Amino acid sequence: MSPSCNPTTTAITPVASQAPKLPSEIVGKNVEQIIRDWNNELQDRTAKFRKHATAISEWDRRILQNRNVLIRLEAEVAKVVETQTSLERQLELIETHQKEVDKALQSMEEEAERVFQDERLLLREDEAASARDTMFEQSETVENELQHMTEQVKSIIQTLNATQGAEFETADSMTPFDVAVRILDNQLRSLMWIDEKANEFSSRIQRLPNNSAAAERDSGMPRFWLS
Repeated sequence: MSPSCNPTTTAITPVASQAPKLPSEIVGKNVEQIIRDWNNELQDRTAKFRKHATAISEWDRRILQNRNVLIRLEAEVAKVVETQTSLERQLELIETHQKEVDKALQSMEEEAERVFQDERLLLREDEAASARDTMFEQSETVENELQHMTEQVKSIIQTLNATQGAEFETADSMTPFDVAVRILDNQLRSLMWIDEKANEFSSRIQRLPNNSAAAERDSGMPRFWLS
């Protein structure tokens, strides 16, 4: 074969690949040093993580504790509102009775005045004694009504005091509920004032016969009743 028929061989020059650059933290260190540094860094970060985890756990515990306190406080406030509502209803009832008693007293005073004026001309007749008896019976009726209202007020006060005392007699320190109880106690004192006024009205009823007798003595006429 002639040389012109031989294939031409071309030399291939390999391209040298560039090695990746190592981090500056491990340059000049052997494997043992690198592992030791990584282990130290891992322990340091683990300690920091545990510290933060402990702090978060403490925050979570405090949040739950405050939540429980708020729940208990909400329940106590609900009890206070319920007691306040009940007390308001009782006060409205007592106020209604008070108005009825005032009307009855006013009617009694007017009737006593009318009977007294009429009896000044009829004391010598038998009908006067009957009219006095009627007025006396009406006085007893009003007095019984006053006594009934007084007992009802005392029962309400004793019930509220017994209920509140049983719930809070073991408290070691003041709580928001204790403050609310003091407010309610002031309202109970108002009930005591109503009770005092009821007794005063009862005394006024009892003095009606005496006033009539004194008026009769002043007018110089004889009296035929309450003897």
